[in-house]
Amino acid sequence: MDDAGEHSTGSKETAPAPSSARKQSRFIGSFNHSLDNKGRLVIPQSFRDKLGETFCIAPSYDFQSVAIYPTEKWEERNATYEKLGQLNPALNRYLEQFYALSYDGQTCDGQGRVLLPVNMRQKILKDEKDLEITGANDHVRVAAISASGDVWKRFTSELPELLEMIAGLENRKE
Repeated sequence: MDDAGEHSTGSKETAPAPSSARKQSRFIGSFNHSLDNKGRLVIPQSFRDKLGETFCIAPSYDFQSVAIYPTEKWEERNATYEKLGQLNPALNRYLEQFYALSYDGQTCDGQGRVLLPVNMRQKILKDEKDLEITGANDHVRVAAISASGDVWKRFTSELPELLEMIAGLENRKE
């Protein structure tokens, strides 16, 4: 018998998937957490597993929330921006602000918390403490709960048009 009191069958157990395979998964789900007094945010375990050991914290594309990217996705996004911005002054101005509020090489502490930089908390989260942490496909989105209500209202008001657009895209495939 093993330590759990069960009999061994002699068959080999399947090893868990390597961490690189987990990082490729989509970020889904939504959680509410509050910043602590030092500006640290608990990242849910399922998101931490997919983010990997180090990750990047940046503004969302519209600067209305914080985006947390696995390093690989961050590098892909940067490569796209670099290709687009080589001769585009407007994009370069956008990227100057984007990179000024971006922080790579970030890690969670032993309790799964990440320190959100003061500049980012002030400019993007407006110093709000109660936050919604949401999966956003290839990254994690962090927004003030007060702002997430506005996003939901806008989404529900636009939903009929969005569904028509999606139906139109599906019809084009046929």
